[in-house]
Amino acid sequence: MSNLVPAFFQLLSEMEAKQTSSGIIFVTCSNLSKDDLEVLKNHFEQEPPTAVTHYNYDKTKNILGVLLEEQKLGTTHFHALRVKDYLREKQLLAGSVAIASFPENSRTTPQMLLKMLQNLEQQKSQGEIHIFDPVSGGSEKDPTSILLVNPDQTVNDFLTIYLKRKGYQVIVASDGVEGMQKYEESMPDLVITDLNLPVMSGYQLMERIKHAESDRESKIVILTDKRLEEDVQKSFALGASDYITKPFSPVELEARVKRLIS
Repeated sequence: MSNLVPAFFQLLSEMEAKQTSSGIIFVTCSNLSKDDLEVLKNHFEQEPPTAVTHYNYDKTKNILGVLLEEQKLGTTHFHALRVKDYLREKQLLAGSVAIASFPENSRTTPQMLLKMLQNLEQQKSQGEIHIFDPVSGGSEKDPTSILLVNPDQTVNDFLTIYLKRKGYQVIVASDGVEGMQKYEESMPDLVITDLNLPVMSGYQLMERIKHAESDRESKIVILTDKRLEEDVQKSFALGASDYITKPFSPVELEARVKRLIS
C-alpha cells in the first residue's frame, strides 16, 4: 500500500497533539520528478495565501500528497484547485483529486487515510475534486481487518473462509517478512500470528510491529502449538493481547477477536 499512509498519519498525529486542524490533498499525477516537486513547492511558497505545507509523493502509485497545517476544508479546497491547475498546465495531472479536513479534535486512524486513497484510485474522472469525510469514510461500516501470519496453508485457508463469513477482511502472509510487509501495507486492526514462522520468527515480527507502532495500541493474537510458560510470558511481554494454543476452536478464536476489537 502507499507510503503516504504512515507518513501522513504521523503528521496528523502531531497536529492533533498540538490541537491543530489540518487539510489533506491527494492527487493522481503522471511521473512527477523530484525537480517537478521542488518547483511546485517553490511556486506555492511564493504565492498567497500561504500555509505551512508538507509534501510527499508515492512514485509507485503516482499520487502526490499535501498536508496543510491550520487549514479547514474551504481553504484546503482552494489550495487543491491551485495544485490541480498547476499540474494540468505542466501536463502532469493524471486523474482525480481527493481532499479532506481533519479537525483539531479528530481521532485519525491509518484506515481513514487508506480509505481516502482507495476512493481516489477508484475515481476515473480527470481533474474532478472529491471531498472525503473522515468520519463516514473510516466508519464502523468498514470491516475489521485481520492479518493472518501462518506457514500452514490449510490453517490459512480455513480461517480465511471462516473469518470472511463472519464479516472480517482477511490478509494472509506465510512468513514473518511477508507478514511485516503486509502489516505496513494494510495497517490491519488485528494480527493473528504463529510463533514458528520461517524467515522471521513470530517473536521478531512482534518486535518489529511494536517498534513501528508509536501512536496506537497493538492488537496481536498468538495462535501456536507452543505451550511452555516461557513462550506465553515472552509473547505478552512483546505486546501480544491474547495467546491461543493449537488445536483451537474457530468459535473461541472469533469470540476472542471480537472482545479485543470491541
